[in-house]
Order: sequence, then structure tokens, then C-alpha cells
Amino acid sequence: MVNYLYLKAELNNVTDFTPADSTSSPFEYTFKIQCTKCREMHDKDVSINLYEQHELPGSRGEANFYYKCSYCSLSSHISISLPANYKGYTADDNGKDIKMLAIDSRGVNVMDFVPVGFFKCVGVESGNKFEVEFEDGEWYDYDDEANQEVSITDVIWEIRKK
Repeated sequence: MVNYLYLKAELNNVTDFTPADSTSSPFEYTFKIQCTKCREMHDKDVSINLYEQHELPGSRGEANFYYKCSYCSLSSHISISLPANYKGYTADDNGKDIKMLAIDSRGVNVMDFVPVGFFKCVGVESGNKFEVEFEDGEWYDYDDEANQEVSITDVIWEIRKK
């Protein structure tokens, strides 16, 4: 089943908000997951990146994450990808829901996104690049070149279909 990670936020004097992700330093998307067979929640958060691939036992396919439930032994997997035309969350997207990540899961429900790790954004006025790490779901900084506060607030992450 394909679901999407949606983001809604208020950007103040910044744009191009995205995970700090590259092949040399992949962003680890962290999720809470649940087995579809026995409905047990996995006891730890799981981290998945766009670049790591695992062979699926008994199959020719690959996925970004492979999991075998410790309660019922169901094998499951998750593949993630960036949606078509993904450009990050821009100042024009303020207050709107945008698709941030496509999540194709088989045998497991992806319940929640846990926003840990580093994100990045760019100052609207100055073009300065900022490293973003959320504290209590918000981020504040100061753009010295533009002489103004920059922030990302009212952040809502939601996993849903379409």
C-alpha cells in the first residue's frame, strides 16, 4: 500500500525546507511501525534512507527496509521515494499540505513519522543556508545578513493515502 508523508508548516523568512540528504550523508527517515498481521507495534523506531537497498528473501526484489515481526514472524518491507516534482517545502507552500515522501509498505503499517536528524532551508532575503534541528517541533534562528529572525513553526507531519 502506498502512503505519503505530508508536511504542513509555517516558514518565516526561509524557503526550500528539506531533509539534509545526500548519498554521502543520507537522511534517516524515522518511523513507528505496526505489523499488519498481529497488529503489534514494533518496540523501537525504525530508520530508513533513500539509498540503502536490501534484497528480499525468496524474491528478486529489493526494498529500503526489511522487517520480520518478532511476534508472528510475518516478513514485510518498506520502500521510500521522493514524489514526482518534489522540490522541498517553499515559502509559497506556507500553511499548505505537501507530499514529502512516498512510502510503499507491504506487511507493515507505517504509523508515524519521527522528525529526528538534520533538515536544511535557505534564507529568503539573503540566500544563507541554515541547518535545522527541531526542538519541541519548532526551529528558530537569526539571519545576520538579512538582519531578521528566521523560523519554522506549526509543523505537522502526517502519513496518509494520496
